[in-house]
Amino acid sequence: MKRSLIIFLLFILLTTHFTMGIAPPPENTISFKWQGHLIVVEGNINSSQDNYNFIIDTGALTFIDKNVAQELQLKQKGMMAKINSLELSGFYINDIFCFTTFDFQHFNAIGIPIHGIIGPNLLERYKVAFDFKSCSVTFSSDTTSLDRPENALFLTFRNHPVNNAPLVNFKMGDKSIEGMIDTGQPYPIVFPLESFEKYKNLYVSDFIKSRGLMEEWPDTTADFNYLARLKSFELENIKVESIVCLFGQLPRPLSMPLIGNNFLSQFKIVINYPKDEMLMLPYYDIHFKNNRFSVGLNPGISKENEIIIKGVWENSPADNAKIEVGDIIISFNSEKATQTNLIELINMMKDDTKESIILEIKNQDTTRKIKLNKAILF
Repeated sequence: MKRSLIIFLLFILLTTHFTMGIAPPPENTISFKWQGHLIVVEGNINSSQDNYNFIIDTGALTFIDKNVAQELQLKQKGMMAKINSLELSGFYINDIFCFTTFDFQHFNAIGIPIHGIIGPNLLERYKVAFDFKSCSVTFSSDTTSLDRPENALFLTFRNHPVNNAPLVNFKMGDKSIEGMIDTGQPYPIVFPLESFEKYKNLYVSDFIKSRGLMEEWPDTTADFNYLARLKSFELENIKVESIVCLFGQLPRPLSMPLIGNNFLSQFKIVINYPKDEMLMLPYYDIHFKNNRFSVGLNPGISKENEIIIKGVWENSPADNAKIEVGDIIISFNSEKATQTNLIELINMMKDDTKESIILEIKNQDTTRKIKLNKAILF
């Protein structure tokens, strides 16, 4: 009788441990929020009292804000800190080594604080599925080779030597090029700025230049970008004519073509990191833009926490209205412009259903209200 009772109690104890998550599940689907073009999830670090916001970025490294590392007393050595356990909606990732050198003020414009980045040097442990329509990402420890649906793209990749990001081959005209799968970039394709002169005559049909920066990366020193249309872009059996791309100065160790969010989000994507393979299943309403409907300006935050103009596309409505780099945006559509609602202004400018924006602009001692009607940039 006693022996039976002991066995029964052991069974209850083991079952309870399993259901409480001590043995982590082999797969878990996590909801994410779009913050602009960024994929943001909430995570708990080392069973802390507070939760923290992480960007999932297939083209970055894994970082933790150095202030958070100090606040949580994470073990640190040099540029690295160690997270013992990161919980994402019941899914536990253990023994994470993070860099602490990224300036997270770079994300001030997106409206919520960002405390960390989950990059491919952490994602590489799993099979990771992105469903952009349902705003979910699935982590799986089951890394058996992927099934290949008939209408899906199946790619093999190699890993970037710096951040382990997936690198795949695509074609631009008759030229084969290697590019990085990068969910952290808003444009369909981004090229290093130094390649513009080499590519513009053979592979670019239209382009415009900016005054100031429309997109910038850490260590950017150039003060302009190019927005261009490629004559053609081909990835496996997907060929797109006149797709929009950006040329910008990228961080030197990662300066290569990037296949970004506006292209990737047309597909449900599964990246099987341990097997170096990737599946891209197109959504039913797949669509690639061949132009930009825009007022043509890039707002940002100054050191004084004012909303300023950081860049203007030449010959755009903003350029024709003589808006200058460095001008201050006081309000938009009669709403005071602040760091808190800047993401609302940015989303409004990207929303093709919004045809105009009224801005109150300050240039030195002069203040004026301008109605900007969006226009096709090419």
